[in-house]
Amino acid sequence: MITEIEPGLDELAGCLERLVGWLRRSTPIPGYSVTSRLTLSRLEGDGPARISDLARLEGVTQPAITGLVNRLEGEGLVTRSADPTDARAALVTITAAGRAFVEARRAERVRVLSARIERLPDADRDAILAALPALDRLSKLPDLA
Repeated sequence: MITEIEPGLDELAGCLERLVGWLRRSTPIPGYSVTSRLTLSRLEGDGPARISDLARLEGVTQPAITGLVNRLEGEGLVTRSADPTDARAALVTITAAGRAFVEARRAERVRVLSARIERLPDADRDAILAALPALDRLSKLPDLA
């Protein structure tokens, strides 16, 4: 465990906050909360999940995620089915329409990000691309309990 802040981590945290904020502002989706978009992206990337797991992973209450899933289900973006391992629980699965929603959102973000990255010098673009494997691994590390 890190007991002292490693050089550059404060700058990395600030940079990520600014980039995420800019990307969200640059590609708004009226009518959809950040939690809605993150939940759909999680289901698209990780597969079906229980409501209780979605609540924990998204940092919201179970009643809040239930309401969100009800709304997304009503819009045809997710389905809910019985969990085969526990009849008391429900599994939430993204639909084809939900995948199309996530893919369209991602394509728009790629378009906006591409326009911004094109303004950087070649060396900066190369450095960003070189860092992608490490950033991807970082993004996929499990949370500590």
